[in-house]
Amino acid sequence: MFACALCLASSLFAQNWKQVHRSDEAKWAKTTGLDPATIHKLWRDASHTPNEKDDDSRIANIDLDGLAERHDVLLVTYAGEKNCLTLTVFRQYSEFKFSKVWSVDELPNKTSFCDAPFGSAAAEALNGAVTVRVPKSTTDGATNYTLYTYEWNGITYRLAGQKEIQLR
Repeated sequence: MFACALCLASSLFAQNWKQVHRSDEAKWAKTTGLDPATIHKLWRDASHTPNEKDDDSRIANIDLDGLAERHDVLLVTYAGEKNCLTLTVFRQYSEFKFSKVWSVDELPNKTSFCDAPFGSAAAEALNGAVTVRVPKSTTDGATNYTLYTYEWNGITYRLAGQKEIQLR
């Protein structure tokens, strides 16, 4: 009886993720003008989870403009209890053809890009670089973030620097 209930709960949970992902794809297709099937393929190519039914990752951002000079697109996904980010850059060859160029989900010291109780991690592409903002602490009602910048070096994106910023 318990195994049956567990099986049923698992299938309902998997169906729920499928619906959540379909909704995300529709939202981002509308936002970007890309086809929902293309959004789905990009999401799957960025995923670390082999089975789509087990994948709890969601799309946080798709930036078509910030890396456009190189025909690159930034896809930011988040997953897990702490909403940890994965940044993936795709090279766009046509309306439907993309190739994965680069991906990162942690710093060289193995620190992930995750939300904290006092702030959310975020990533964007701007002026040909990828920036990631990670909350570190609070001071006098403001959140202290570390801003990491990844720049193209002719071969790949690499960590080019970091700085501390404070936002209210």
